[in-house]
Amino acid sequence: MKPRDFFKHTRSWPLREFIGSGMVFLMKYYSVFILLSVIYKIIFLALNHGSTNCSFGDYIDVVIHGIKHDFAVAGYFTAIPLLLTTAKTFIRLPLRIFYKCYNMVMAIATSLAFIADITLYPYWEQKLDASAVLIYIDSPANAVASISSAHLITLVIVLAALTFGTYKLLSYICKDENKESPDIKAKPIHKTAKGIIYILSGGFLFLGIRGSVTESTNNIGTVYFKNQATLNDAAVNPIFSFLYTLANLEDFRDEYTFYSENECKELFDELYGQNAQLCDTLLNNTRPNIVTIIMEGMGGIFVEELGGIRGVTPNISRLSEEGVFFTECYANSFRTDRGILCTLSGYPSFPKTSVMKEAGKSSKLPSLASSLKKAGYSNLFLYGGDINFTNMNGYLYSTGYDRLLSDQDFTNTETATHRWGAGDDITFNKLYDIIMNQGGNPWHITYLTLSSHEPWEVPYNRIKNDKIANSFAFTDEMLGKFIERLKASDKWENTLIICIADHTVTGYPSGIKQTDKSRNHILFMLLGGAVKEPRQVDLICNQTDMVATLLAQLQLPIEEFKFSRNILSPEYTYPFACHCFNNGISLIDSTGYSVYDLTGNMEMTAPTTGNENRIRRAKAILQNTYIDFFNL
Repeated sequence: MKPRDFFKHTRSWPLREFIGSGMVFLMKYYSVFILLSVIYKIIFLALNHGSTNCSFGDYIDVVIHGIKHDFAVAGYFTAIPLLLTTAKTFIRLPLRIFYKCYNMVMAIATSLAFIADITLYPYWEQKLDASAVLIYIDSPANAVASISSAHLITLVIVLAALTFGTYKLLSYICKDENKESPDIKAKPIHKTAKGIIYILSGGFLFLGIRGSVTESTNNIGTVYFKNQATLNDAAVNPIFSFLYTLANLEDFRDEYTFYSENECKELFDELYGQNAQLCDTLLNNTRPNIVTIIMEGMGGIFVEELGGIRGVTPNISRLSEEGVFFTECYANSFRTDRGILCTLSGYPSFPKTSVMKEAGKSSKLPSLASSLKKAGYSNLFLYGGDINFTNMNGYLYSTGYDRLLSDQDFTNTETATHRWGAGDDITFNKLYDIIMNQGGNPWHITYLTLSSHEPWEVPYNRIKNDKIANSFAFTDEMLGKFIERLKASDKWENTLIICIADHTVTGYPSGIKQTDKSRNHILFMLLGGAVKEPRQVDLICNQTDMVATLLAQLQLPIEEFKFSRNILSPEYTYPFACHCFNNGISLIDSTGYSVYDLTGNMEMTAPTTGNENRIRRAKAILQNTYIDFFNL
């Protein structure tokens, strides 16, 4: 059956009489963009898989996982026709000229996005990105400089043909919409019923655009499903990618320019040196199995040994004497998505930008997982919540993780234990089971806790007058039980456990200000049988320094981690920690603590010795980070 005959055939559907011609039109219009997107994905993968051997199953996976983006794009493009069809139920609207123009715009946009993405992907090695496109908008010749004349002519012909075909298809679907709607002569009650149907259809479109009924929304990494970049990129709809990056667009070149390029570089080079040489070693061997536990919000305020409240985390207090305990570690940022990336990629945060959400750039960052993978490690990530949140799924797959476990791997009963997903009692048990089932060596598991997060509701009631502290006491209890179980197993002897917080709890305790250095103080300690002996490290450092410090202990390269320092290196002679918050930066060193308001261009802390130098260095770090991020 030809496409034209198919659409004619649908006019005799019984369903058409029930839901009306307008709804049938919308279903057809919506379906066309789904169909075009699916066909595009298949063609994209066929042309760009390179040396990767793609099976029939890979094509199916790309289509199935990528459908979320296709629903979103189809929803965007069908939203206006839905509004007009709804209006036509009640008033007369001449739409013939409008649909001619609208269909042409849709045809050009769709065809141009598909052709540009397929063509530019081998050069850019990333999906259609608004920031990349806008770089070339003033100089289109540079965008096609690498394409031969013959190839360019072919592309123009293909683009014209695809645009014409798409336009004709959309125009045929809109043929009846150019006429007066039969609903306009219907009884008011029938019009109202049709209006309700259209409103419900709008909810369906919105859900498709949003991509989820949970806290997470559609992002580029939502459709990632494997640690193979080509397959993940094939699943990404280029129109969605362009619109998403356009909505989150920032000009990173011009953000926070305080100094000349040379002066900024000189200041930065004084602060970050790369040296893998060790003063001494913390571990028994250079290839232990590794468990990285990123502890949600575990600030120093909850740990007595870090100057925090007494009795909240007694297990951490006990364990701090059994491993390597870092007493002066500070968070780089204030949100989980940022803290995870700072920890795993050793990359600083920004005041207003979440690096993890910038899929085209965060996928290019170095990471602990990718470095360990090169050394023969397998990598697994465990989280009891929605791993699609803030592009976490995409970031993890693109930076070396082989397998991700999240709320989809737990029962509904388990994920109902906390607003964000499976509670720490459940996930710590899951972590233990995963470790027990690990066969060959070496392996690396990253685990993100979640119970110590608002609304602070946990199945625990030791601290009755403080819900927040009680939730951290619960996580501490689960950590203690997990460590004791692991100690009794044969896995303990060759396992290194890293406990590090992603950030602190903003505003806890009540009244703490940004100018209080303890606000960013976090937990960082090493445990396990792989630790040579208990030790306390009192050097000021950031969570970003964990990666270089650990890799140096494993005698693995750290040069690609520009912003992560091996704090046990002889060259770590200026210990400091920097932090970014909304429109502000801070820096702490042995001489004091300084905070600077970027919006008001003013110091927030009282003038003290070294204040000017600390702020100057913090500005240089921020400026250099933006330059580096722009060039990714």
